[in-house]
Amino acid sequence: MMNTGEKIDYMIQCLKVAKAEYEYTADYIANEPTEGQELWEFLDTHRSPNKALIKDNLKNVARMGFQLANEVK
Repeated sequence: MMNTGEKIDYMIQCLKVAKAEYEYTADYIANEPTEGQELWEFLDTHRSPNKALIKDNLKNVARMGFQLANEVK
């Protein structure tokens, strides 16, 4: 069982993951080429952005935050 500090640290880490993936997505979209050969080279060296990773981490923070708010006295 995690204590209050560990739960807060967990939420912070989830937010860091969500933010990093959001920033990767924004960078991916901004730098994605439209030309055929350049696009294939880009796709060979870049993974696709993962929106589920962002959503799932934000949901984890929401769940944990709600739970923790009810535990704090």
